[in-house]
Amino acid sequence: MTAATYNAPLVGDGNLYTTVLCESPEQMQRALDIRYKVFVEEQGYDAAIEVDALDPLCDHLLLTVQRADGTLADVGTLRFYPPKLKLGRVAVHKAFRGTGAGKRLCEALEEHVRERRGKTGDVLRGKDVVVIQAHAQKIAEKFYTKIGWNVQGPDFVEEGQPHCQVIKRVKLSPEVAPATLTTKKPRTYRVQLCEDFERCLKIRIAVFVDEQGFTMEDELDDKDESSDHFIMTMTNEDGTEEDAGTIRWWPKPGLAAGKIGRVCVLPKFRGGGTGKLLMQAVEDHLHHRRGKAGVALHGKTSVKALVHSQMHAEGFYARSGYVREGEQFMEDGAPHCLLVKTIELVPETA
Repeated sequence: MTAATYNAPLVGDGNLYTTVLCESPEQMQRALDIRYKVFVEEQGYDAAIEVDALDPLCDHLLLTVQRADGTLADVGTLRFYPPKLKLGRVAVHKAFRGTGAGKRLCEALEEHVRERRGKTGDVLRGKDVVVIQAHAQKIAEKFYTKIGWNVQGPDFVEEGQPHCQVIKRVKLSPEVAPATLTTKKPRTYRVQLCEDFERCLKIRIAVFVDEQGFTMEDELDDKDESSDHFIMTMTNEDGTEEDAGTIRWWPKPGLAAGKIGRVCVLPKFRGGGTGKLLMQAVEDHLHHRRGKAGVALHGKTSVKALVHSQMHAEGFYARSGYVREGEQFMEDGAPHCLLVKTIELVPETA
């Protein structure tokens, strides 16, 4: 999992249509299946050029719709190449054309860019406004102009078809600075969304399995894939960097609540506020509706952050404003308690 694996926001009517950033191979394959159906089978493009070397470098969005029976149907997809801020491979299944699905996809992309999500966020640092672009087939020119894009320059031929360049100006949300801590020693700690899940897992194994004696079966669970993960790094005065700690946030499906867990700091980095820095990073992440948390909190004004704390750590969480609810209980063979804190959220972007 990487820092680029944000879900794009919910768009459309109610909870029927959802657009997400493709995170798993399964989601990516579904997006590619839509593209193959539209571009190769319907429009006759060569399958050998439909998937190219840019695909691994792009953010890919997948639009789904909830059927009346509760099951999901894939509707459409697009990709966005961050270095050139270029939209491409916009494809919608034939059955959903004319329903506004393409507009919803493009709205989701604009939100994706505006909120600095995915790989796109890496190229937007320090910017307030960007101009995104697309090479649109001429038959799609009216679609883009209707949703606020502008044609720029003369028409041209690309992959054997007439095209035009369309652009749109997007004002970006303010940047959220990573949580940082400077200690008396010449060290600086920084917490950000995880760029490599294996790095987070390595820290968790060192603390929970090797140090505390939990089993690997206890340590790994089905919540990892649907969670936001954070990595804390320490930078020495000479510029060398070391991984120091990690934490995860698991959104509770359908609820204005979620669970903070797998909070751990390697022994040599404990003390001086490093644990508190991890908690601060997650709370800031929630407050600004980032990542998977932001998708789960659509329509909510606040969220309850839950912690299943080992009993010896209750005081640490209490000092950060977490209050115990209920009695002590056993979890993974160790005594725990439930701690809760309500976090207010920034207003949603209309």
